[in-house]
Amino acid sequence: MRAIAFRFVGVWALVPALVLLGLPLRRGARAQTGTAQQTLTVVVEPVTRMELSDDLRTTVKQGQTQTVTTSYALRTNRAAAQVIQASASVESELPGLEVTATMTAPDAESQSLGTKVLLSGDGTATKTLVEEVQGTDASNVELVYEVRASPSTPPGSWSVSITYTLSEE
Repeated sequence: MRAIAFRFVGVWALVPALVLLGLPLRRGARAQTGTAQQTLTVVVEPVTRMELSDDLRTTVKQGQTQTVTTSYALRTNRAAAQVIQASASVESELPGLEVTATMTAPDAESQSLGTKVLLSGDGTATKTLVEEVQGTDASNVELVYEVRASPSTPPGSWSVSITYTLSEE
């Protein structure tokens, strides 16, 4: 029985040495980790949205100019440079009536191209008002129209429809 006790004590005497060497105490014992991994895929959809204030109304006398100030909001997350273009249309030809637009750039990186004629007695045109628009979220940005009626503009009431388009340069 002494031999058994001796062996028993002898095995336990080796435990500290085995632990210091990093050897497992039992056959087949392995270190287990408490981690897991998961992948989250995020898709950011392209956004381009422009909003204008309510419809406007003004009265202009023949031979004079009337200024109408309003605002717009713009949100886009596109990385490519874009331009804001405007075109005007009217129900019928209006001799002597001219409509211009000046659009303030929505941020410091964009550039306003100044006042552009959208409607004149000889027709309408599509004009670029702002360029270099990239990733912006702006609101209450100034938009100014000037309406000129020459002495040859007939009296009456007309609706001028102005369409804005944001597109890549």
